[in-house]
Amino acid sequence: MLTSLPRKVWLEEYFTYRPGEHFAIIEPTQGGKTRIQYQALQQAMRQNPQLSARVTIPKRRDRESAAWNAALGLKETPVWPPAKPRFWQPEPPGYALWPRHVIGGPDEDPEAVLIADRHHVRHEMMACAQDGYQNGDCIHVADDIHNQATILEMNIFFEEMLTMGGAMGCGLWGANQKPSGSQGSGGITSFFYNSPTHLLIGKDNDERNVKRFGEIGGVDPKYVRYVVSNLRIHHIDGHNISDKLYITKAGSSEFGPAMCIVGP
Repeated sequence: MLTSLPRKVWLEEYFTYRPGEHFAIIEPTQGGKTRIQYQALQQAMRQNPQLSARVTIPKRRDRESAAWNAALGLKETPVWPPAKPRFWQPEPPGYALWPRHVIGGPDEDPEAVLIADRHHVRHEMMACAQDGYQNGDCIHVADDIHNQATILEMNIFFEEMLTMGGAMGCGLWGANQKPSGSQGSGGITSFFYNSPTHLLIGKDNDERNVKRFGEIGGVDPKYVRYVVSNLRIHHIDGHNISDKLYITKAGSSEFGPAMCIVGP
């Protein structure tokens, strides 16, 4: 039996983040990924005030992300690099990169507009990711990492960050809702599963998705699949929020990574 911890207890007493550690959150859509991602980020920022946080958001709109950015004091910017604060303004603890999307007119070719939009968003996302990777000492959060990795074609760069960014103190965080990928665009690099020090996995019964849990290093994939398929669901504010399986490789023993269940 795994220890089950209330969310607040896990965050304040058990979750410890060190510079350069990667973090993967894996769960189907609408399961509460955004909330727990920002809660963990808030705790990591408190523990490591020397690190700069960057949240990159490819969505056109997201009320929850906007609210969390404000709560954490992240300054929103549509371009990278962001404008420097005025001399009387303090440096923010981090930034939320939220590019303005290209909107075509009624007479423009929709496909051409879509291509232009993806090119623009990718340009800003890559500029931010490269800056974090080259300068280090940051937490780079790729919101909806599947979209950024496959649709925006950043998969190879993320693979480089996951394999070599840790030495620079650049930790890549990502939330992925469909581990098995898709027929049209493929899936995110397997290093997203075996490189992170921290993993949170929500309830998932899709056989195609849970097969990828075998790529998580140091754990018994059959046991992980069993735990994930039996996580409890909580009905909160009209949403079905599952418990999360937390796996940490920090200080792994001869028995493998430490695991517990994180509640709502």
